[in-house]
Amino acid sequence: RLLFTESGKMKILGKLPVRVVVHASALEMVFTILLCYGLAVGYGHVKAWLPMISDCAVLAPEKYPFRLGFVVGAVLIAVQAVVISYADGSPTRSKVSLALGAVSAFCLAVVGVVNEDECNPVHSGAAVIFFVLYEVNMVVLTWYSPLGGGEGRIRWSHVLRQLCAIIAGVALVAFIVMSTNWGKFSLPIAICEWTGTFCIILFNWSFAGDLKDYSIDEVKDSPDSEQLEQKLPL
Repeated sequence: RLLFTESGKMKILGKLPVRVVVHASALEMVFTILLCYGLAVGYGHVKAWLPMISDCAVLAPEKYPFRLGFVVGAVLIAVQAVVISYADGSPTRSKVSLALGAVSAFCLAVVGVVNEDECNPVHSGAAVIFFVLYEVNMVVLTWYSPLGGGEGRIRWSHVLRQLCAIIAGVALVAFIVMSTNWGKFSLPIAICEWTGTFCIILFNWSFAGDLKDYSIDEVKDSPDSEQLEQKLPL
């Protein structure tokens, strides 16, 4: 069985530190976006300054790594959402955060699988839902969660999450307002999309330190082993 556990509380057969998942999620998304952007610009499919991220997923060859990368990124974000909900400690808040993270991850996968030329309503709708729900999740995890605080200290990770949530929120509002006149504000809209996307990636990465004591463990049931009361099977 695979369980999310806190270090020192269970005898384990194998261990994958959660911080590895957090780092992998951030690096994989950044690499995918920059790779597809570089390919799209290199092949003359988009202008260097500045296309929408989704514009870098329409034509070959960049659309192939975009799809794979966004689906993998969505899976990693979903896994991180489960771990964060476990580490949070509040039954109600953890369920809300988990639901927001899971739906957001699904929408991100849809964004990667269906590009804007194939079905723009599905692609754009999934993108908007992703940004809106994840912004709500950022607020929940920043101002209503104990992660990043405690013992009278304000950790750098919590400050970073505050900045990311605020900047992403401003970018989202500006994006929605300016999208009523896409032709006039196409460049500022693209800037808002890039800003919001990298704020979300940076926000997720900030949990690496807070979750350093957590791991995804392979355990063996034994009557002699002391198990956690709260277990989340994968």
